[in-house]
Amino acid sequence: MTKANFQGMTKQELRAYVLQHRDDQEAFHALTDKLRDEPGIEITSTEQMHELIEARLNEADVRDAYKVLEEIAGLGTTPFEDIKRELGI
Repeated sequence: MTKANFQGMTKQELRAYVLQHRDDQEAFHALTDKLRDEPGIEITSTEQMHELIEARLNEADVRDAYKVLEEIAGLGTTPFEDIKRELGI
């Protein structure tokens, strides 16, 4: 099995990889390093780092779910606003 090149990945590519391989600690740490290098983010503890990454992963999950909902609504079977209302979003 070929090892992924985390340093060669963009932040977005690495985030997608972490979402698909949530138990890959090396990928998780590579993502935290990329986030730590972002201007404007000051990480002062491991707990804060985990909270930041979890929030970012959750945001990505919501965006992915929203995209799927839009695709389903595009099929024309149920209006998108009705789907959102049924899901409480």
